[in-house]
Amino acid sequence: MKRVVVEGGRRLCGEISVGGSKNAALPLLFGGILTGEPCVFTNLPRVSDVLRALEILRAMGAGIYFFANHDVRVDYATVRPVMPPASLTASIRGSTYLLGAMLGRFGRAYLAGAGGCDFGNRPIDQHLAGFARLGAAVREGEEITLEAPCGLCGAEITLAMPSVGATANLMLACACATGESIIRNAAAEPHVAALADFLRAAGANIEGVGTDTVRIAGVPSLHGVTHRIIPDMIEAGTYLCAGVACGGPVCVRDVLPSHLGALLDAFLQMGASVAVEGESITVSSAQSYRNITVETGPYPAFPTDLHPQMTALFSLGNRAKGVGIVRERIWASRFRYVEGLRELGAEILVEGDTATVTPVHLHGGSVASPDLRSGAALLLAALATKGRTEITAAHTIARGYEHLGEKLRALGADVRIL
Repeated sequence: MKRVVVEGGRRLCGEISVGGSKNAALPLLFGGILTGEPCVFTNLPRVSDVLRALEILRAMGAGIYFFANHDVRVDYATVRPVMPPASLTASIRGSTYLLGAMLGRFGRAYLAGAGGCDFGNRPIDQHLAGFARLGAAVREGEEITLEAPCGLCGAEITLAMPSVGATANLMLACACATGESIIRNAAAEPHVAALADFLRAAGANIEGVGTDTVRIAGVPSLHGVTHRIIPDMIEAGTYLCAGVACGGPVCVRDVLPSHLGALLDAFLQMGASVAVEGESITVSSAQSYRNITVETGPYPAFPTDLHPQMTALFSLGNRAKGVGIVRERIWASRFRYVEGLRELGAEILVEGDTATVTPVHLHGGSVASPDLRSGAALLLAALATKGRTEITAAHTIARGYEHLGEKLRALGADVRIL
């Protein structure tokens, strides 16, 4: 995807299904290194971040086999403890999971850099401090080197904040460490639980996932498994936001509604209609909805990856009423999308970690997507605004949304992917 062209202002309605979770898939794909055996991943999304992770694994010696039904078989027996190319690892944040997986299997790990969305400083100091607690020697420079020639030993690790990446990375490192490890102030996000489910299926001994204290009794080795990727809650949330922004009703199927409780609560506060039935969520809005205050936080609070989309909803003067407030409590700077919305006419004041949104009538235009969820916010604004909008740098959106044009057209959108 290079460009997305939208003729906006159309009512969206219909049904679509979401794919597997990108955020869950990445730690599982790299975590499979611990097994040293073939693993089959079903419902694996074919988005660019996932495909890049598979490229990294192939560069490290893994065998990759694609099936037509979105299943992928990865043979980890031939993976070698080598430095993967920086040109690959620097493009996705999830490449940091290589550290815990390689350290756990080989006693050493190397990483030249980790990329992903640029919305402020995203250090991995909690990851590295945890590895050191487990007995690894840590060297930082242009690349990160971890070495534990005598193996890792279980330890008690208290995170300064409930970091998803640190929790998952340390779970990987602890799975085959000697003795018991305890991770306190652990993250409880669904994709952390999904990683624990995968590791347990492979033979790991993990308890307490979903709480702030995770206990891991190390085992000698793990084995290959077939594992299904959970539905993508952020993809689902984005399409539900589109339903509210563009009238609906929009039904999103193959989702786990319990993962989206904070978003659905926000919709109800706004006056939107929400119906949950099994693994489907249907939303719609009348001629207007009222803006509210949203504050992001660790799960089960409002997810930071849906914050830009909510700002877009609050901006729509043809539908939103009243001032909307968005407070970002996870990342120090996640408002790069605001300039793009302003180019479409939005009135947004950003002060520190808070955006104050006054809804006004937007117009079409040409904007660039700075990162994955920012691009989704710009796309939502374009869909709900009359006129033609062109979004460039659309490869950033392709990192997390599979069959984007096809799904939006199924809801009645006039969208072209170039």
